[in-house]
Amino acid sequence: MGRKHPACSTANASNLVADTVTDAFPDDSVVGKTELCSLWAGYGSIYRVRLSSGVSVIVKHISPPQNDTLSVSNARKVRSYQVEGYFYGHLSAASTLPRLPRTHAVVCEDGSFCFVLEDLSVDFPKTFHSLGGPTLRAALSWLARFHAAFWNYSDDGVADNGGYWYLATRQEEFEALGNDELSVKLRAQAASIDQRCRDPRFETLLHGDAKSANMLWRDDTTCAWVDFQYVGRGLGAKDVAYLLCSSGGRSEVANYADDLLRWYFDEFEGAMASNGRNSGGYTCDLFRSHFDWCLLDYVRFMAGWGFWGNYDWAIRRTKPLLA
Repeated sequence: MGRKHPACSTANASNLVADTVTDAFPDDSVVGKTELCSLWAGYGSIYRVRLSSGVSVIVKHISPPQNDTLSVSNARKVRSYQVEGYFYGHLSAASTLPRLPRTHAVVCEDGSFCFVLEDLSVDFPKTFHSLGGPTLRAALSWLARFHAAFWNYSDDGVADNGGYWYLATRQEEFEALGNDELSVKLRAQAASIDQRCRDPRFETLLHGDAKSANMLWRDDTTCAWVDFQYVGRGLGAKDVAYLLCSSGGRSEVANYADDLLRWYFDEFEGAMASNGRNSGGYTCDLFRSHFDWCLLDYVRFMAGWGFWGNYDWAIRRTKPLLA
């Protein structure tokens, strides 16, 4: 396959996508390009590019709008793509990681980004919207291995706060909280909830957008994950809370959430042992406490942004935490 470029190299061709692909695969030529989807808020597109050798690759091309350089939302998105480029260029090849796309090239040029990645759909052709039974447990196992691989990560290049809904970056949604009883309590306690969602002793790197739309499947028990733009430091429980709320089957999450948390933690401990790492006394009880506070923090975000997924379960589970 093509050679991997260092993060943020420079491309001079006018067509950044074609130039980046042909530079990564100098013995091939591009014979076809299909747009798979556009990125949120018109920030670019994801393509499948076919090469003369028969190989296909995925190209994520990001070109932020030039007329919105001051908004908090734009700054958050641009920073997230910088983080994603760093992750693909520097961190994605770690041997202890679960399955994710191999990186062929990462290019940054004049505020635009271009990532050339393995086309996982060849080996992982399936997708699932709602996860339950073996698929939900497989997704939790993937997260457990990811979190174990980056336990106590402290280097630069990633976000200081993983995910996209933490309080500091979501002030518009905070201001949008209503006057109902739940919103009033969330507004009053938002800062203390936010503090409860951090504990540097037990932090790792988060995927940051742990939902079913970012997973591809070989079968019911084997998955790979994509979309690493919100990677950053935080409690692994934050990814787990978002996964169960956004993508877990409604009845399974409502009836077996504690069993699922136990499954994740057992998988995490097993991955830590396999990596020869020590969690420094992290217990399942402490993980459950972290989970509930992270879930409440996500309820706070949804209350200002819009409720979806298993929000009713999330509200019921976290209600005792609100004074």
